[in-house]
Amino acid sequence: MSASDQPSGFAALLEGMTGVHQRLSANLEGEESDHAEITVAMLGALMASYLSRVCADLDHPAFVPGAGYHQRIGMPNPDTAYLTAAVDGTGIYRLTGDRGTAPEVSLMPMGGPSAAGLKTYPAINLLEFELDADGRLDLMLSAERPEDHSGQWCKIAPDVATLMLRAVSDDWGSHRDPVLALTRLDKPSRRQRPAPDAIAANLAAVLPVLEGSLGFGMRKLPQLRAAGTINTVSAVDYSAGGGMVGQWYHEGLFEIPAGKALVVDADLRGGVDTLSLALTDAMGCTLDWANAQTSLNRKQAHIDSDGHLRFVVSGEDPGVHNWLDTMGHPVGVMQFRWTGCADPPGLTFQLVDADEVRAALPTDTRSVTSEEREEILRARAVGAQLRNYW
Repeated sequence: MSASDQPSGFAALLEGMTGVHQRLSANLEGEESDHAEITVAMLGALMASYLSRVCADLDHPAFVPGAGYHQRIGMPNPDTAYLTAAVDGTGIYRLTGDRGTAPEVSLMPMGGPSAAGLKTYPAINLLEFELDADGRLDLMLSAERPEDHSGQWCKIAPDVATLMLRAVSDDWGSHRDPVLALTRLDKPSRRQRPAPDAIAANLAAVLPVLEGSLGFGMRKLPQLRAAGTINTVSAVDYSAGGGMVGQWYHEGLFEIPAGKALVVDADLRGGVDTLSLALTDAMGCTLDWANAQTSLNRKQAHIDSDGHLRFVVSGEDPGVHNWLDTMGHPVGVMQFRWTGCADPPGLTFQLVDADEVRAALPTDTRSVTSEEREEILRARAVGAQLRNYW
């Protein structure tokens, strides 16, 4: 095929998507997967890469949805709303607006890829900055403090390429997520029509970003299987890829045959400030946490009087309060997060027959009726929708 016959524009994007679909499907060979589900995941990742790449303008930034409910990438924490903005670390930016009331609101500066992963700088705790008389945040961000600026300022490295805004709440719908604007002060405010070459460059980045972000999750399953981390978990270090300092991560593969259930015991007697227990499918896409109990946090889970948190991972409701619903997926990833503890909690796992779940738990384990489960699920849906979906 000559250069003039090569597909371009929209045709090239569609042809490239076909190649990406084939390569991503190969990551799941031998695993429980469906081509239609892979296509849906690709569309979610396409939305995320379109927002982060095609819509990116370093001179006219804006926070756009990052990893989240609809984007299906990055194995997001259901308790966290993620927004990202592309920036030029050598520029001068002003962050203004409503910080919200979430217990944790932070801004994580991130650079480009490095040998250890995505270059990540310590998160900026936005709760540490003062609000103005109207209760609004006003903060300057730049590599060096501007000479004429006497207000609040925070240093960022000159190679920062992205700012990730995180709002964490384990009481869904009770806190107000931040609504913040980002403007660049060292460039003209008026935006000109983008040059075709600039648009083409941004479009060229869409598919690699899509494939990289979704492939990260899809490769997780075979990696865990190869390591033998099946129906158990091991500690994971995400400090070089956007992980939060002071947060412990555990990951493992769940593989639960029909008629079986996985009973997990977490020893929390040492105390924790927050916890997040979540499941993904075989593609690393976090399961629907709004309309099924696929995740639990400290507010949602019940901790027994002896300081242990016991929960059940299964495809059918075991009738206990602490249930992680696999939604019928026989295989997927368990991802646990813990903060406020010097060491991660001790964990034990037991695969049992589904009708033996209650025998594997203490007699005083909190149970729920089918009516109570319906109320819990409706409350989850409301709380999730009251958070920052977009």
